[in-house]
Amino acid sequence: MCMPKDKTLVSVVGDASSSSTAILANNAYNNTTRPTKDETKHIKAVTSTHSDHVRNTKYDLLWFLGPALICYFLDTSILPIYAIGIARIISTRLTLTLHYLFFDKDNYLNKLPQKQLEREGDDYLVGTILHMYAQIPLQVLFPAMFFSDPSVIAISAKRTLIAHILLVEPLYYAAHRWLHIPENMKSMHGFHHLSISTLPSTSLVQNFHEHFVYIAVFGPAFFAPFAIYWEMHWTIIGAYLVLFDLINAYGHMNIKYRHPIFTSKYSPFQYLFYTPEFHLGHHAFFRANYALFMPIWDHMFGTWREYKKTDTEKLLPADQQDFVFIGHNAGLAHFMTCPEWDVYAAYGPFRTFKYLPYAVEFAFCNMVGAFCRLVMSCYTCSRYMINEKLIGRVICICRTPIDYINPKRYSMVNKDIVKLIKQQHKNHGTKCFGLGNLNKMKQVNDGGQLISDMVKADPYLKDKDVRVWTGDTMTAASVYHQLTELPGFDTLDSIFFVGANGKIGNAVCKHLLATKPNLKIRIYSLSHTLDHPNVTYTSDLADLLNHKVVVLGKQLSPRKYAKALAPFRGASSKKQELTPYKCRLILDYTVPYIPINLSGFHNIEHHQIAVLETSPSSNFLKGHFDIGFGLEQHQIYPCHAGCIINTLHDRKTDEVGEICVKDMMTMWERGMELGLKNRPLKF
Repeated sequence: MCMPKDKTLVSVVGDASSSSTAILANNAYNNTTRPTKDETKHIKAVTSTHSDHVRNTKYDLLWFLGPALICYFLDTSILPIYAIGIARIISTRLTLTLHYLFFDKDNYLNKLPQKQLEREGDDYLVGTILHMYAQIPLQVLFPAMFFSDPSVIAISAKRTLIAHILLVEPLYYAAHRWLHIPENMKSMHGFHHLSISTLPSTSLVQNFHEHFVYIAVFGPAFFAPFAIYWEMHWTIIGAYLVLFDLINAYGHMNIKYRHPIFTSKYSPFQYLFYTPEFHLGHHAFFRANYALFMPIWDHMFGTWREYKKTDTEKLLPADQQDFVFIGHNAGLAHFMTCPEWDVYAAYGPFRTFKYLPYAVEFAFCNMVGAFCRLVMSCYTCSRYMINEKLIGRVICICRTPIDYINPKRYSMVNKDIVKLIKQQHKNHGTKCFGLGNLNKMKQVNDGGQLISDMVKADPYLKDKDVRVWTGDTMTAASVYHQLTELPGFDTLDSIFFVGANGKIGNAVCKHLLATKPNLKIRIYSLSHTLDHPNVTYTSDLADLLNHKVVVLGKQLSPRKYAKALAPFRGASSKKQELTPYKCRLILDYTVPYIPINLSGFHNIEHHQIAVLETSPSSNFLKGHFDIGFGLEQHQIYPCHAGCIINTLHDRKTDEVGEICVKDMMTMWERGMELGLKNRPLKF
């Protein structure tokens, strides 16, 4: 159904001055605790040395297994080393999961840069593995430190606590101030301070050489009691390290906790145990709040500064939810991007499993989906803010690829979608819903038309003004503009199109034929749906090699492409003008994007298209609208963006079934007004 012409925007686009970056900067402090420009002018200088750091993680598993081999040759037990190491890794991952679930998930004003997540994801376990190696010579040289009689465990715990308070705390304060000397910041500690907004695991992210400083600082907690009493047990060392990691992670949680027992000047706990805001103040001010867990040292030496985090006070109501984009699982790699599982994998392309057959992967996902349906009705993702006034959220039904391959399951998929719509309206009053990817597949529900009909027929929903959108109009507009903006597109005589019979491909072809009367379109299909003198059909996929530009709007088996390309594989080693084929560019808007094996075709490039970018300084979208989609940060699929635009313009009609071609340019103009643009292609 086409859009009415008289709709106006219900909320005004804000100005660029209140960007997400600016909001973070302004809301992180209040007027009395915000650092001045003079206080922070040195930050860039001391951190720039580390800003381009990239660590090779290819051999991390081998590094983790290395201690086992060394222990075998040195004839020392591997149990304490791996028990402590694995316990620390599990506790860190569990802390990250809980922090995301309870604090970060719905805080759309606290969005960490993708570059920070990638850097911390590469480095947060380095210290733990390094400590495993450091433990080996200690076990060999001082076996009594690890293998004393278990009867000493209780007394060793008390001695370790005392040693921590009397030795580690003052040593850390002194070492920390030493690390903040400009030369040491540039060579070591500045790497940690690249993170202004923090995650719990930021506490573990250090320059490699700095880890040795901390081994010297924290070691006395159990080394000093051992040196005095000549007895200690590895369980105490492990418990101390795990507890240390947890408390250190607590200090790096981006939250506020202000119980009077920790904030009142009359309470001793203000001096004896810190809060997250205390250490977040250190990351904000740089030259204050140096203490480890006991702020008394900063009070004693005059380096204590008050810091108040206020961004959570400016969030919209927790139960507000104006729009829901209904997604689903897209395979094993999709599971691995869930922030609850791994917050560091939320951005970037989906991983591919080269040696895992799709049948095996989908069967496994099917079992996981079946289990999930036993314990939950849906998977709720992070919420995000739209244009400063509205709240959107992605919610996935517990369906996996097999549910969209097997026609017998289509009815169950559609029932789950309508059930979710009803549930969200009852809980939040949500009226605007978008269908993601396979949830609007023509075979499943006729491009969303069946969902629209089911909503109108439902006794509860039929009079609730619920609207269902596919967002495909925006996708078609994105594909059209990506094609027409290609260098030299106006001089092309033809393109090859796979998937032109789909609703998006059909709309794109119709608009191309209307605006580019000399362009010929060769369509790979057995069915003929476009009757135009410039349109021809073929059932030979290898024919794509006869066209300079190929558009893919339908996923085909990799075997089909391999068979079609096989006769000319390797021919691209010739000069470009001498290759026995014309194809140079394959543009792919299928979701998820799966790279084609083009080995031997150095002159052909395969690019994903129909991905939009929004500026991080834009007021249009703030928060985690972009996680778990296999995209980079601040990127969004056009169908998702189109549904959001419909919400913003308070569209009263459904957008389902076939695409209204005349609406494509209207949607594109609205998107451009909001700062959206196609992701540039890098040739």
